[in-house]
Amino acid sequence: MRILNAAIAVALLSSGTVMAEKPAKLDRSDPNAVRCKSLKVTGSLVKRERICRTNAEWRASSDQENRDAENLIERSRSGMNPNG
Repeated sequence: MRILNAAIAVALLSSGTVMAEKPAKLDRSDPNAVRCKSLKVTGSLVKRERICRTNAEWRASSDQENRDAENLIERSRSGMNPNG
């Protein structure tokens, strides 16, 4: 068994498939890096939903939510009730 393991190790080393270097560490601020968040589910005390998106998608979602909130505030200030 030792001879077989040694033969496999030699074959892998000679073929170049074994990586001696550690993979590059991912940059968490990269727009293409994926982040997952666990969000509470409305109507449940313990259930959570896991949502994974890229940093760019999270930023776009946050920007859209901010624009929606600003529009709601503007409409209420001008006397237009968004609920009818």
